[in-house]
Amino acid sequence: MLFIVAFCLLLWGGEYVLRHLWEPDEARFTYISWEMNRSGDWLVPHRDGEFYAHKPVLMFWLIKAGTLLTNGAFNQISGRLPSLLGLVLALWALSRIAARWFDRPAAWRAVFVLSTSALFWQTGGMGQIDMLLLGLEMTALHLLFKTDDAPAVWRSMLAFGFMGLAIMAKGPVGLIIPSGIYICANLAGGCGRKIIRRHWLWGLPLALSLPIAWLLAAKLNGAPDAYFKELLFDQNVGRLAGKFGGHTQPFYYFLKYLPLDFLPWTLFIPMVVVTMWQNPRQRSEFYRLAAWIGFVVCFFSLSGSKRNLYILSAYPAAALLVAAAMPRLADIKQKWQSVSAYLLIGSLGLLGISGIATLWVAALPIPAWPLVMAGILCATGAVLLLGVFRRHQLSARFFSFFIVFLMVMEIIAGTIVLPAFNPIKTPVELARAAPQYIAPNEPLLLFAMTEEILSLYCGRQGLRIDDPDELLRKINGSQGGIVVFSQASWPQMKDRLEGYGEPRPLRVGSQRFIWLAFKTPN
Repeated sequence: MLFIVAFCLLLWGGEYVLRHLWEPDEARFTYISWEMNRSGDWLVPHRDGEFYAHKPVLMFWLIKAGTLLTNGAFNQISGRLPSLLGLVLALWALSRIAARWFDRPAAWRAVFVLSTSALFWQTGGMGQIDMLLLGLEMTALHLLFKTDDAPAVWRSMLAFGFMGLAIMAKGPVGLIIPSGIYICANLAGGCGRKIIRRHWLWGLPLALSLPIAWLLAAKLNGAPDAYFKELLFDQNVGRLAGKFGGHTQPFYYFLKYLPLDFLPWTLFIPMVVVTMWQNPRQRSEFYRLAAWIGFVVCFFSLSGSKRNLYILSAYPAAALLVAAAMPRLADIKQKWQSVSAYLLIGSLGLLGISGIATLWVAALPIPAWPLVMAGILCATGAVLLLGVFRRHQLSARFFSFFIVFLMVMEIIAGTIVLPAFNPIKTPVELARAAPQYIAPNEPLLLFAMTEEILSLYCGRQGLRIDDPDELLRKINGSQGGIVVFSQASWPQMKDRLEGYGEPRPLRVGSQRFIWLAFKTPN
């Protein structure tokens, strides 16, 4: 476990410290935790003074707990500590499952493969709920599979306890996904009898007791009925029907993102499947892992609302497939080894050339040097990897070099490339102006929009006002402050606010705003 913690800090720690919180999810969740801390209401999340029922409460509690390490600051470190917890749990549980189904070397290979896959690495660096959810689900899965070999009431209690925490992180999927994976994997692996256990009779109520206790406490504390309706019905049934959340996609959506988000290891999957299929000793594990992936993809494909993050729990199984087959890939025909290796090396070379070519791009929003440096490293890695492949084929030496190269690239991306985007991904100018124009107990005025990233960086609670007349009354009744408009809504108020101050443009990522300070700076 200590090695896993150190490994996660090595790969993601630099990004946690150097990359600021970006929109939408990172800034939103940290801001909501900040507002809960400000109000003292830790049972019902609030955003801009209104209840926030899109997600349960665990993420916000953990962000608050993270401030113990940041001297009370709600920043990029405290906002991402729940993700660090999820990373450690997910990789630790993955290593335990791999060691049980295969061997200890496969456990470490699985950790390295998953950590260097595209979506897992990206999500691990983000202050989102998904990595926390995966860590809780994977820990529950490990405990369930361990119980198959060594039954113990305490282990089953822990498994369902982690599912209960997963529900409090992101709703019913925290129970459905690990339970469904466990059942499907055992059925596919010929171990159907193992799923018939008494612990389901008391374990499911135990898992549900944690969120039920929180909801009862929130109700007793005066949470409105509308909060429970949105949290329990709209956010679950509505998303399933594709009528809520704004992520409606066709049923085949995940078939596109599954191979893309597992890059670069996707290039080896055809050989992995053949290798495991041809090995009778690994065939049952192949069935297990295929059923694991199949259940996750099929379950979320039934929902009308889809995001690629929803199937994050499928990638540990894909990593286990690659890790189990890796020692035997060198036995595959030379032709198939060459196809995968040259596709990989060619892709790295093209990425390197693209990074170097940014030297001649005039309209870059950031300095070119981080991209050029990453491009040079990528191109150099491609050349070296080509040499290793020609001498050693898809051997242990090839994969060792490749994994180290990927980890170096991830560290550089997290500590140098991504932080270079901070000035255009965060409201720097607005954050500097806020202490001059907005009194500590006054809100940041937001016209017809909710933008948590603006409120978070200003250190002021947001106040959304949709009615133009109400906005004017609020401005006229204040001694000073700042009001922010979307670029689309500004023309509606432009003439009515003439003489109140100088409107100034603001860019945050792809969004464009106009902000107006209606007080002379001190």
